Amino acid sequence: MENVNWMAEYAAFVVMLGLSVVIGLYYGCFSKQNTVSDYLLGGKHMSVFPITMSLIASHISGITLLGVPSEIYSNGTQYLIVGVVNNIVVIATVIYIYLPVFYDLQLTSVYEYLGLRFNSNIRGLSSLIFAINLILYIPVVIYIPALAFNQVTGLDVHLITVIICVICIFYTTIGGLKAVVWTDAIQSLFTAVSIIIVIILGVIQIGGIGNTIRANQEGGRIEFFKMNPDPFLRHTFWTVTIGTTFQWLTSLGIHPGAVQRFVALPTYGKARKAAFFFVFGMGVVKILTGAIGMLIYAKYKDCDPILANVSYFLTAHRRYIDNDRKLVPYYVMDVAAKFPGITGLFVSGIVSAALSTMSAQINTVSGTIYEDFIVKMMGIKVSDLTASVIMKSIAVISGIVCVILVFVVEKLNGILQMSISLSSVTNGALLAVFTLGICFPWANSRGAMCGLLTSLAVMTWIVSGAQYAIYNKELKFVEKEVSISGCPANTTFRNHTDYSGLIRLNEDVYAGPDVPTIYTISYMHYSTIGTLVGIAVGLAVSLLFPEEEQDVDPKLLTPFIRKLVYPKYMTDTVKNGRTNNNKTETYELVSQDTKL
Repeated sequence: MENVNWMAEYAAFVVMLGLSVVIGLYYGCFSKQNTVSDYLLGGKHMSVFPITMSLIASHISGITLLGVPSEIYSNGTQYLIVGVVNNIVVIATVIYIYLPVFYDLQLTSVYEYLGLRFNSNIRGLSSLIFAINLILYIPVVIYIPALAFNQVTGLDVHLITVIICVICIFYTTIGGLKAVVWTDAIQSLFTAVSIIIVIILGVIQIGGIGNTIRANQEGGRIEFFKMNPDPFLRHTFWTVTIGTTFQWLTSLGIHPGAVQRFVALPTYGKARKAAFFFVFGMGVVKILTGAIGMLIYAKYKDCDPILANVSYFLTAHRRYIDNDRKLVPYYVMDVAAKFPGITGLFVSGIVSAALSTMSAQINTVSGTIYEDFIVKMMGIKVSDLTASVIMKSIAVISGIVCVILVFVVEKLNGILQMSISLSSVTNGALLAVFTLGICFPWANSRGAMCGLLTSLAVMTWIVSGAQYAIYNKELKFVEKEVSISGCPANTTFRNHTDYSGLIRLNEDVYAGPDVPTIYTISYMHYSTIGTLVGIAVGLAVSLLFPEEEQDVDPKLLTPFIRKLVYPKYMTDTVKNGRTNNNKTETYELVSQDTKL
């Protein structure tokens, strides 16, 4: 009977991987993928639904599925405000500022814009920062779900990571964007179904939604409008909404993978719809994963499974829970113990999220490296068939590097938090340089370079200092109270967090006397600070050191800036339409379609 249960657990995982391989084979062998446009843009024949599902899937990883519930369990629901409040600001900003410019230009690589607006040095540096950031991030994305799969099945983490990476590299390399998009869509269905089933089972066990909400209210978990403006509090309404707005602008407005998918759609109207649906879908995912966190607290409110040192209800095949990364798989194995296959389905959903993120990033990295280094920096011109082969080779090499780095990730403590912080550092710098180009006609190359480098330097200083303080236990954060009153009598417990020798700075943070105050600022503000510093320095340097005869092409500016700065250009282009330039003709269609 036990063997039958384990076969059911593996079934969903095998089916999901098998479908990914089949899709890759189909688009690699039976669909044309021999040009740059075919490989990176799907021949511009993609539809809104798979593009939207791919966007959502590529932005949901095991970090989301395992991290958000753990965050809600430990610190309450304040983070969930991200799924509601900032959606309007993000979507309006992307549609009116960033997306019209990139869709009009129809660039294969978003960093080509920086070469057109500023110079090749800024383009190359920005592209290099992005590529390195992704290659360091992907191993973390793969390693986290591999740990969850190891906890459920007992299979070696190294074997799991290699299998996942090989399959992902295969269908990404063979099938190009079409394979990535459709596998993302199918994998996102696995993820969605697994989340919904776990929520249903959890609600049934707790006795209804009302009991879940009541338990979280009594435990002090439910809070959405903590309006204290103090930026040093870890999570408030302001830190979450402002911080995630800048993070999402980077993910949706200037991220090469997102822009690549928008440009792959045949019309700007469809690209705009995909952006709307993406933001809505991401909000739903955040709320659903947050609901899992609330269910976990409702179930374990009287016996915290992290503080407790024994696993008193799991079989000998399971693993003890020793950190919050294992909290969600632990919970799923508990609530789904009587339903063979459910645990396997949920883990396959986590692995699906990792696959979709990895495939999207590898596809993006291959296009970025090819366009911004091989073509632009090296000046190599090849046929479309050769270009396709080169990009596929880059995808394979990038994937292999990620596989190797997975083995490094497990040896480093705190690599997950460091990786997320690193993303925030680079996100702020990159968003700043693109915003300078798109929104400020007087921003020049010297200012953009100074803004980019200053933002990187400042945020590297803040983040590395904070991480070093956390590593040395000189910076600690207060979590919500947990109870062990309902644990069995024979349970042993881990020690509570020790704050001795530290000073309480506010209700969320303890720090050592030698820790600079700037290191204690909320991590949610990293992208915000990086962006504002980059823009401020870039504008100041541009005004102090103007470049002679700077003539900015209006198409490189966002539409409302064009109207303010180049009214004659707008009149001639939109009303009269007298032009022989194909790109300007494209803008005529876009500018008319941008009116909501």
